[in-house]
Amino acid sequence: MGSLIDFVFSGTLARFPELVIAYSEGQVGWMPYVMERMDKLWHERVDNSFGSNLPQPPTTYLAGRVYGCIFDDETGLFNRDRIGMDTITFECDFPHADSTFPHTEKVATEICVNAGLNEEEIYKLMRGNAIKGFGLERFGITA
Repeated sequence: MGSLIDFVFSGTLARFPELVIAYSEGQVGWMPYVMERMDKLWHERVDNSFGSNLPQPPTTYLAGRVYGCIFDDETGLFNRDRIGMDTITFECDFPHADSTFPHTEKVATEICVNAGLNEEEIYKLMRGNAIKGFGLERFGITA
């Protein structure tokens, strides 16, 4: 969480508009709160009283540029409209102890069903967003 705040308020994302960041092994359920809080701080202290000179609200720098990975995060999927479904990707986190392996397919299916994801959202989560976010098209990996 802290590093996202640092990337935004340091102006790094503003200065490098092509920079893409991916967070793994941290889920995404924390992102809506951090996004809300960053924007509130920016609006409340637009006079620069907290050391930021961002010209736009913090969340304007995130869309399509900050990806989060999940392996078992229903809270994150329930908040996908706030995070942005185009930037949530699935991971299995193998071989860590906190991995869903060897039940990854079952867990993936359950979290998609429980969150009410439609076919397009499932495709984005399981494949499409990773292809786009990591630029895998350059290696011939497509839909």
